[in-house]
Amino acid sequence: MTSDALALPQALLDARLVATLPDRAMPSLVAAVEVMVQEGLPAVSLPAAQVEQVSKLTGIFGPRAVLGVHDVDSVEQLEAAAGAGAQFVALCGPDAALVTRARELGVAVLAAALTPTEVRVAWTLGVSAVLVVPAEVMGSGYPEALVQLAPGVTLNARGGLGAYSARRWAEAGATAVWLDEALVGDAFSGGSLSSLRERCQTFRSAVDE
Repeated sequence: MTSDALALPQALLDARLVATLPDRAMPSLVAAVEVMVQEGLPAVSLPAAQVEQVSKLTGIFGPRAVLGVHDVDSVEQLEAAAGAGAQFVALCGPDAALVTRARELGVAVLAAALTPTEVRVAWTLGVSAVLVVPAEVMGSGYPEALVQLAPGVTLNARGGLGAYSARRWAEAGATAVWLDEALVGDAFSGGSLSSLRERCQTFRSAVDE
């Protein structure tokens, strides 16, 4: 982390996993988040289009969950996320103006990047971490290679990652792995919460080993 960047929330760093929720109706939102919190996945990121859910979940879960917003690509979305109480935001790309505004708002900010060059450029903006997206396209050897090619950068990874890939990123030193469909499945559209619990346990075991 550069000297002027805000640290990511400690609860996110402790969990090492972030549940990345989909941009669609979520009738089982509260029940599914409760399962994740119980299973040691308290860090949850909502899409920018669902930013109003951040304040709702904050009111329900309080300090038990740490809530953020992803796919932010405008000042309006960033300010809405901060206003709703988001503790971290993930930008669609390395936007210097948005990074500066996030710091002004007191919100930890990540910027998406993929290649080593993009990652190094994003890091110079003063982000809390660089979010490698889509992490799965570069193969299982990329986590270790990227650490060597972008030394000193705080990395998170997102995009189509299963338990094995999550473990590889964690072992390489990524401070958090962002999980999407492989974790979420249909849990937020009325699917089995028991299955969600099992998936949480699988990913929890993968990064804790």
